[in-house]
Amino acid sequence: MNVEATAIRKLVEQKSPDRTVVERIKYNVAEKAVLPNREVFWRQLVIALLTSQQRSTEGSPVSRFAQESPFPLALHEYNKLKDSQVEVAIRSRSLRFGNRITGFLRENYTWLFGPDNGWATIEPLLKKLVKQRESLPEISQIALERDVAHVLGEKLRGIGPKQSRNLLQELALTRYEIPLDSRVAGWLNENLGWGIPIPQLAGKRYYEGVLDRVQSVCQAAGVLPAVFDAAAWVAGKSGAPSARPTTVPGYVNHRGQVVIRNTGLPGTDHLQMIYQLGCSNCGHIYGANGSDIHDRKCPKCQDGAKGLDYKAR
Repeated sequence: MNVEATAIRKLVEQKSPDRTVVERIKYNVAEKAVLPNREVFWRQLVIALLTSQQRSTEGSPVSRFAQESPFPLALHEYNKLKDSQVEVAIRSRSLRFGNRITGFLRENYTWLFGPDNGWATIEPLLKKLVKQRESLPEISQIALERDVAHVLGEKLRGIGPKQSRNLLQELALTRYEIPLDSRVAGWLNENLGWGIPIPQLAGKRYYEGVLDRVQSVCQAAGVLPAVFDAAAWVAGKSGAPSARPTTVPGYVNHRGQVVIRNTGLPGTDHLQMIYQLGCSNCGHIYGANGSDIHDRKCPKCQDGAKGLDYKAR
């Protein structure tokens, strides 16, 4: 077993007692998969859209929203609401980007359950995944999982490479295709030295190139990618690579802002340099003083301060 595979296997062994890992094994590996109906699929789609725009750590507004009972935007209630009411439901719970998410929801609802009847396209694919889950894990199963992720990413608004996998994983239908978020990529950068520029994961081609590599190393380690994902997520609970200096390329702060490089240009604060940062949520690239990195917000999607010019003058 190579060094990378050994490190992944060790991580999973260390984190295996954690509830997150135990539940991932239970729902995505051990238990029989259940075909999600419209209500269940819609609920997970709503949550996927919310988590694509903001963090979902325990106690966060997204986490509290997802745990509400009854679910605030359940399908049977959503179809009675005006967009203005949907946006109020989102904003009143301290969730950001209410207008954008409301727009995505309306477009997805119209495609899925309107005249186009997109649900007739999605449901048969989900049935195939349920059927595949009846078999023991096999590397060849990646093909179907990826095909379904492609369809979700192409047909659903606001659902990119990461969230299409997150949606399927939360439905307990996948074991190989996983969401590569800042925590997982941060662990790979910190422990395996992969140097993944997280903003580039927004691109389908780059995302799947990294995912191919993850799947290959997991196969060598004898670990399912879905289980590795849970273990890496647990390892990153305290924030992405906290032991690393905040100016090291690959560092990810608690808001998902990633250090790309030191530009060598003088900053606007005393004795500071300008660093090129990227947002793992929306892919925006901008400059910031090194002293600001640890708590920096994205200027584009998190209402952060305007970025500094990071290009050579």
